[in-house]
Amino acid sequence: MRKSRVVGFAIAGILAAGTIAQAQSTTTQRQQQRQTMRRDGKVGRGGLLRGITLSDAEKTRVKAVRAKYEAEARSLRESMRPALQEMQDARQKHDSAAVKAAWQRTASARQNQQALMQRERDEIRTALTAENQKVFDANVKALEQRRAERRKNGRGERIGKAGARGRRGVGQT
Repeated sequence: MRKSRVVGFAIAGILAAGTIAQAQSTTTQRQQQRQTMRRDGKVGRGGLLRGITLSDAEKTRVKAVRAKYEAEARSLRESMRPALQEMQDARQKHDSAAVKAAWQRTASARQNQQALMQRERDEIRTALTAENQKVFDANVKALEQRRAERRKNGRGERIGKAGARGRRGVGQT
């Protein structure tokens, strides 16, 4: 009787450890897939390079364009960080007036960020071959449609009417 309990607990422990190990490895695999897709440009920046197989020359040109704009984008994000943190704090306190004020303080920086992203997008497009430009243009169109759909549904951009709707990492690209 006692032996069967010990064996039962041992089997239960082995099964539990196996389940935990599998869950951890699955999470790691998902994170690796996201990192790979982000590095390849298929996630982030709206997935503008989704469905495009870049040649080595195109990869080099796209990488150079991204490097060119990275420092400026980083400085814009850093300049917005205090206001975005203030917005997040105000949102947690349910102070919609403070959220709105913080959001309005970032208006010019957000416009600059949009302009920067558009310039980067235009340069990336020119770095692609004609065939890849067609797919890129279709991806841009799909991104714009998703944004229009969000606006139509009252969700605005990534920020809701009175502030971010619980998103972590607001303001990051």
